Amino acid sequence: MAKHIWSERRQSERRSDATALGDERRGKSRGPKRRNFFRLAYPSTVSPKLLNANFHVADISEYGIAFVCRDNCEKCTGPITLKSIVNLRIQFHDGETIDIRVEVLRCERTLYSQKKTYAGFVRNGISAQRIAKEQAYLLSHFADFCRAPTE
Repeated sequence: MAKHIWSERRQSERRSDATALGDERRGKSRGPKRRNFFRLAYPSTVSPKLLNANFHVADISEYGIAFVCRDNCEKCTGPITLKSIVNLRIQFHDGETIDIRVEVLRCERTLYSQKKTYAGFVRNGISAQRIAKEQAYLLSHFADFCRAPTE
């Protein structure tokens, strides 16, 4: 009989330890690992124009940008490597043009198309008002482009 009492006590201790550990993990995942700035993803057909490079913008935030090479990247801009600085001139849907300096932090190649996607840190930043204008434009013209299709 004493063995049964101890085994029940051990089980409850294990459960409480597991619950505490789970709560601790959940708290950490919601904390500082979250993105600080909203990322605005573009449909490939309406992304802002890059006037001085052969890329299209995949997504943009106040201090970050991801862009995809349209053709052979070496032809249009020269080799882009990690930690290199790329000067880009972006023209948005309303005609506003801004110059940004991007430090390339990541480069990926898609499996089938072999196109390169670059992601980087925008050193001089893009204003929150500009991001809000773009978001309002996308929501008014393409309200559900980012939603999963329903069956």
